Amino acid sequence: MLETLREWGFFLGKRLAILLISLVLMSIITFSVTHFIGNPVYLLVGPRHTQQMLDNMIRDLGLDQPLWQQYLNYAGNLLQGDLGVSRYSYNPVMRDIRSRLPATLELSTFALLLGVLWAVPAGILAGSRPRSRFARIVDVIAQAGVSMPSFWLGLLLIYVFFAKLSWLPAPLGRIDRQYRTIAQVTGWYTIDTLWAGNWNAFVSSVKHLILPALTLAITTSPSTLRIARSKTEEIMQSDYIRSARAFGLSNSTVRRYAFKNMLAPVVTMIAMTYGYLLSGTVLVEIIFTWPGLGLYAVDAMNHSDYEPVMGVVLLSAGFYLSIYLLADIITALIDPRARVTK
Repeated sequence: MLETLREWGFFLGKRLAILLISLVLMSIITFSVTHFIGNPVYLLVGPRHTQQMLDNMIRDLGLDQPLWQQYLNYAGNLLQGDLGVSRYSYNPVMRDIRSRLPATLELSTFALLLGVLWAVPAGILAGSRPRSRFARIVDVIAQAGVSMPSFWLGLLLIYVFFAKLSWLPAPLGRIDRQYRTIAQVTGWYTIDTLWAGNWNAFVSSVKHLILPALTLAITTSPSTLRIARSKTEEIMQSDYIRSARAFGLSNSTVRRYAFKNMLAPVVTMIAMTYGYLLSGTVLVEIIFTWPGLGLYAVDAMNHSDYEPVMGVVLLSAGFYLSIYLLADIITALIDPRARVTK
């Protein structure tokens, strides 16, 4: 028991240290890059500024200080939960992110669920029967999904299901205009509309969610499908599975052992996909006018607005690393060998 607790202590301590170091390095890189790509002062003072106005603005914003001093000031505010103020909208960045984060989380979560619900079973079945016709079809689907850019697929789906068939609404936000006054409890329209008992609003939110979620699911799920297929095929051909069958164990028992050994890498890939979805929805959000973090970051970059860009990047990095940490913990619970620190 004591040895197990010691293993968990070293394991969690090492993972948390890596997470903190990664966040610090990410903040340094993001801060440095954004401060080299342009000066937002010219945007703030306007085209008819004088040199005195320019100098005063630079001094007021602290941009006359050395870069390392500016970073320390920013890091100090960051530790207090202050991500700064947008120099374009004049809103606190934390408030803007808090209002837009539910949209991105809702889209990413539903896209992940759509992808996992078909990719994992299909990968397991294809890996169990690697020479079957189904396995060949799965390989073709995976290759097609990897090769299609998300923005191209999104435009194609809009053309087919909105422009030609008129089955789904125009890609203009998350819900029809008449339902946007519904009280937001979680920020997820699919939940808040059910909470309010408005079935028509729920249907509207689902219709708006289908195409962007489907676009992301098709283009991101092939990685999960491939890892599930390859690991299942590898495990089913392993010595211990052959030995289990030779000893006369039932097929259900053999499949249970195979599934347990296949689960760890699949969980890791799902976590990586979820982390990618949070920061990789930019093009899809632009195409579908989805008011999430991706669209917010693009607008900020177009106006040389440092603070929103850094806030979105740090939030995405923190979310990705936290999801990956959670995947490591789940993997360690499934396979105790994963938590042994060498």
